[in-house]
Amino acid sequence: MQLYIYFLGTGGSWPSSDRNVSATAIKRGGEVLLLDCGEGTQRQIQKSALSYMQITKIFITHFHGDHFLGLP
Repeated sequence: MQLYIYFLGTGGSWPSSDRNVSATAIKRGGEVLLLDCGEGTQRQIQKSALSYMQITKIFITHFHGDHFLGLP
């Protein structure tokens, strides 16, 4: 089974026009794990090959806004 890593955001504490704040998705089979969910992550997921319905777990590394303010 292949493992895919999607870098949804690699920027600093503020999003910019070309980089989103922290968010990484790991896809294996039909399961997607989301590591951090900064602002704008939903938009980045829509732009990727991922589906919201595949996300089974969300991990937040720490409680700075740029790592969790994208949660609904």
